[in-house]
Amino acid sequence: MKTRFLNYSLAVLVLCGGYITTQPVSANQPVKVAQSIWKLFSAPDGSFRILMPGKPEEAKQTVNAKSGNIELNMFTVERQQEEVKYAVGYVDYSSEYIELLNRNNLVEKALDNGRDSVVKKAKGTLISEQKITLGSYSGREINYSKPGEKIVKQRIYLVDKRLYQISVETTKKRQKFLTKSIEGFLSSFNVSSK
Repeated sequence: MKTRFLNYSLAVLVLCGGYITTQPVSANQPVKVAQSIWKLFSAPDGSFRILMPGKPEEAKQTVNAKSGNIELNMFTVERQQEEVKYAVGYVDYSSEYIELLNRNNLVEKALDNGRDSVVKKAKGTLISEQKITLGSYSGREINYSKPGEKIVKQRIYLVDKRLYQISVETTKKRQKFLTKSIEGFLSSFNVSSK
């Protein structure tokens, strides 16, 4: 009688309560892994490396500076869907100009002039700045706003004869969502030892 009751109870449980099924899984089934858009980019001349969210577009432009005409080399990735632009650029100064800066202790003044020039050219307003270094090289980190509700965070370093500018431009509303990406991009910049 107990056995019949137990069998009957199991039958009711299965019919009314359902049962658990499992899907068979093959040991050789491929697993989908998300691919990062961030890739290590090395300058064509091997002078620096940085993580960029895609393959950068390269552009060159001649700039009129106090020390004469200099060539600006830019590498840019624009992610329109995220309303953000990542860029790294550099200019090379003459050895004589750099020697003059070092001899007269004007490296900090040159970085200040670079900051002022960047903000003025963008028709921007300086929000904040701080002195930073990249190894033994002096630099500045600046934050400024510019027309169109844009915010720019930029790092400027003078490395030997080369002035590097690493920047991220986005909108005020998108900035808070991109904080980690912005910091990761800026912090990934490194110069190569020659």
